[in-house]
Amino acid sequence: MTDVQHPFSDDRIAAVADERGADETDLDRALADVQDAISRDTGDDEYEYSSQHNYGWRDEEAYYLYGDGIWETLRKELSLSETVVEAAREVHRREMVASAEERGERASVEEMLADGTEPLVVVDTASQPPLYGQDV
Repeated sequence: MTDVQHPFSDDRIAAVADERGADETDLDRALADVQDAISRDTGDDEYEYSSQHNYGWRDEEAYYLYGDGIWETLRKELSLSETVVEAAREVHRREMVASAEERGERASVEEMLADGTEPLVVVDTASQPPLYGQDV
């Protein structure tokens, strides 16, 4: 089950918040803010994301993107605390790994993320593949 503001379950958010010592409400709000920062309204029911992000795959609920420096940029742009941004990044990582496991690609995605590549998972609200944008 996903929230309309982001593609993460309450259970996943609660688990990461508890493990990382983050306030669950603050984490949930930050995840929604990240979604808002990445989403672009093109008027054509399409989804636009930054040219800084690499497109991994798409399923019925989300786009799975990756890149370098994503979370530092989001931390600065959204004025997130280090605790909250680390927890948010972990929620995104777990979601991406879980989806990769369903695709039979868990090992390769975990290896990619272990090399410092950062995950970004955003709600799929589009009817078409994503377009490249100019900013986060």
